[in-house]
Amino acid sequence: MPSSFSRTLLVVLIPCAFMGGCAQTKQYTPSPSATAYQLAGLPANIVDVQVNDLRPDAGADEAFKNVLRGQLLAALSSQVAHESANRYSLTVDIIEHRSFFTLGNWNASTRFRIRLKGAGSSILGQWDATGTARRSNMWGYVTAAAVSQDSYNIAVADLMSSLSQASVR
Repeated sequence: MPSSFSRTLLVVLIPCAFMGGCAQTKQYTPSPSATAYQLAGLPANIVDVQVNDLRPDAGADEAFKNVLRGQLLAALSSQVAHESANRYSLTVDIIEHRSFFTLGNWNASTRFRIRLKGAGSSILGQWDATGTARRSNMWGYVTAAAVSQDSYNIAVADLMSSLSQASVR
């Protein structure tokens, strides 16, 4: 017959082992958002776009940066600004993009920091964009990838909404 201490230890350790086994974090490279955005105030011929991945565990993977940069370039206005116009720099930092599993749900969070700089590195605007999503765990890692895509789409929509008010014309 187990002692009272052994029973107490089992009652404490079994739930801890279960909860620890369920704590998962995954990172997925998103696909471009299906929504087409247009940034009328930011002409493609005078705005340079740079994307930095500042996540601590991002490594040398360029895929995420390329997806986001491609979406930003596609959203810039095709109307040509005067050739004498100054050059502008649009920098987007990827701060967070991850899926994590808690209590039967996959959750995801995506955060960007955006800066628009003019001539002489003067800051014309600075914004934060975020996206969060949650889905019940129906298909394991397939659900994790889907919720990751959801949070990315929401963060990109927030980013484009912020930039839609910016103009360098």
